Parts: sequence; structure tokens; C-alpha cells
Amino acid sequence: EVSVSELGLGYESDETVLFRYCSGTCEAAVRSYDLSLKSMRSRRKIKKEKVRARPCCRPLAYDDDVSFLDAYNRYYTVNELSAKECGCV
Repeated sequence: EVSVSELGLGYESDETVLFRYCSGTCEAAVRSYDLSLKSMRSRRKIKKEKVRARPCCRPLAYDDDVSFLDAYNRYYTVNELSAKECGCV
């Protein structure tokens, strides 16, 4: 659980929300594309800072929208905030 203010979305609120996130490696999801991209980067055909040469763990689905009152008694709803399902993309 984190406060809405801690989410870094620009809202001021003491309300707390459940924030689920994805993490982990995705070595099992490596495809030919990833191997070729890694090779091109190592040969300096592509600048390293421009691409990521491996799949990453990201949300595939999100929990329900989150609604809260801010410090000024305004009501907000944020969608796609907390991960419901994760996978390698």
C-alpha cells in the first residue's frame, strides 16, 4: 500500500491504494529478434542506449480503476494503475 501522493502522478492525497507491480527476468521468452538485436548492439550497428535487447516483464492486465479524494476534496479516478497479470513482452 502506498499513498496516492507517492505514486508520482501529481495528485496530493493522504489516501492509500494497493499498488501491484511486475518484476523479474524473461529469459524463457527470448526470441530470434532478441538474439539478433543483441548481436547488432554488440557490433555497434545500433546504439545501445536506444534499444533494449531482451524481453521485459510488464503488466498484461490491470486491476480495476482506483478512485480517491485529493487534499482539496476533488474526486479522481486513475485507470491502469495496479498490475493484475504480468508477462514477458
